Amino acid sequence: MTKNESAREWLYAGKSILFVYGNFFYWLFKEPFPYRQTGEQFIRTMLEGFGTLMIGAVVQGLFLAWLGGHYGGRFGAYIWAGTATTFAIFRETSVLMAGTLFASRVGTAFTVEIGSMQMSGQLDALRLMAVEPTQHIVIPRVLASIISLLLLKALSDGVAIVSTMFFLKHWFGIAYPIFLEHAFEFLKPPILTQSFVRAGIIGFFIGLNACGLGYYFQGGAVELGKTTTKSTVINFIYVLMVDLIFQVVLETTGWGTV
Repeated sequence: MTKNESAREWLYAGKSILFVYGNFFYWLFKEPFPYRQTGEQFIRTMLEGFGTLMIGAVVQGLFLAWLGGHYGGRFGAYIWAGTATTFAIFRETSVLMAGTLFASRVGTAFTVEIGSMQMSGQLDALRLMAVEPTQHIVIPRVLASIISLLLLKALSDGVAIVSTMFFLKHWFGIAYPIFLEHAFEFLKPPILTQSFVRAGIIGFFIGLNACGLGYYFQGGAVELGKTTTKSTVINFIYVLMVDLIFQVVLETTGWGTV
């Protein structure tokens, strides 16, 4: 593949995402609202994302336990290991971990599924039956992506904290009461609020980007594989950009800071 061909592919991917943004907001408030499809997609995304995000939460706890125990021992601050690790989970790491894993597991599934529908002519068949694909295919997946990522993040936060406690206890001998003594001391409501707001925004972009790349897909099986890779890369970038923008807003406004 030449550089020009690669550039055209990425340019088309960008156009696909922009087009689906317009279609999404155009059809979002039109009747009939796809309640049943949204419920089905919510159950589907919860089931598909649960295992991946819970494993990621355990790994997140393992990583933070090592950092907290290592530097806590180095600076004689074991008593603050619970504070530091819990604050890091809610302030930063859980959103990034949940977003990237959700994009890898659920976002790519959306792209492959809708791209296969486009390739086999199913979306055109829906249009022939006077059924708008955006309304019945894209909107339910995007809304389900937002809601399920919020719930999965909340569950992964709990798993990450328990995992951190477990590894700190067995690696560094930090008892559970010591961990919990100051664990939630600096977790003010704005920190929790901004964490979930950020996760909801990331869920929106993951769902819509993934659906857009599949919705406007062109080509065969090989091209679908390349589009799926683009879906993962683009959503990773979006996760990082949303996080960066939020950090700038937080530092500027003071929202969510201690």
